Order: sequence, then structure tokens, then C-alpha cells
Amino acid sequence: MHKQIDFWIVGLVTGFFGGLLTFLLLFVVNLLVNNNYSFVFGTVYVAPAFFMAYACARLRGKYGSGVLSYGSGFRLSLLTGLVTALVMSVAIYFVYTYLYTPTLSYRLGRLESELVGKQATAGYAAIAEKQQTLRNLMSPLNLSLLFAAVNLALSPVYAVIIAIFARRKNRFLE
Repeated sequence: MHKQIDFWIVGLVTGFFGGLLTFLLLFVVNLLVNNNYSFVFGTVYVAPAFFMAYACARLRGKYGSGVLSYGSGFRLSLLTGLVTALVMSVAIYFVYTYLYTPTLSYRLGRLESELVGKQATAGYAAIAEKQQTLRNLMSPLNLSLLFAAVNLALSPVYAVIIAIFARRKNRFLE
């Protein structure tokens, strides 16, 4: 059986690097995909599941002598998912606030132009209100909170699924 310190080290380290790599994936997808709405952005929400599965396989294989209970697998997956969401959200906030501002402004301008194009018959006050709402939604703080909320909501679902398969030796997790 694994030690408690091994559990925390594997969960925190895997979650930290998982959050950074998930943010890097989001950054690359933003650069490569020119559309505002694409299914490719869904990979950003699936990526933490791979790090959660890796953490369980690592703890079971290296520290657990091939044994991992369902409860330990669930807790480790949940810890890794929470740390991944936290690190990714902090990275999104700081990078979008300080480094990625011109590109975020460009995306906001494109969305505003699409909004004005679709609402050509609306009055100036209605368009201005929708533009302000769009600016508020595209702020770095709201983007980071959005990604955190979605990843935090998906983490328990992923943790249940991963804990079921991590309990036994499975070739898909090794």
C-alpha cells in the first residue's frame, strides 16, 4: 500500500503540470483555430482526465505495488483534477491579463462585429448593452472562472470513471 505522502506528492505534482499542459493546449488551440466556436476547444475539457488517469496509474504502479483501492483512486483523481483546474485558471488569468491582451482584444472585436452584423436592425442602446455584456464575459477574470467552473464540474465525473478502471490492473492506464 502507498504512503500518505506519496499520495499527496503524486496528486499535487501531476495536477500542477497537468494544469500547465492543459493551459498550453488551450493556448495552442486558440492560436491554431480561427473560428470563435469549434469542437476542438472540447479537448481542453477532456485533457485533465488524462492527467487524472496518469496520477492513478503512477500511484498504483510505482508506490502501491500494483494495488489501488477505489476510494484512493477517486480521491487522487479528484485531487489531481482540482489542482489542474486551479493551476489552469490562474495561468489563464495572468497570461490573458498581461501577455495575451492584444489577441484577446482581437477576438473580442471579431465577436462584437458578428454581434453588430446579426443585430443590424436593433437600436444603438441594445447593441451597446450587448457589447458591454460581451466585454464583461470576455474579461480575463471571467474566462478563468469559466474554465475553472467547467473543469471543477467535470472532475468528479472523471474521477468516478477513472477510479473504476484504476482499481484493477488495466492495460489502458499503464
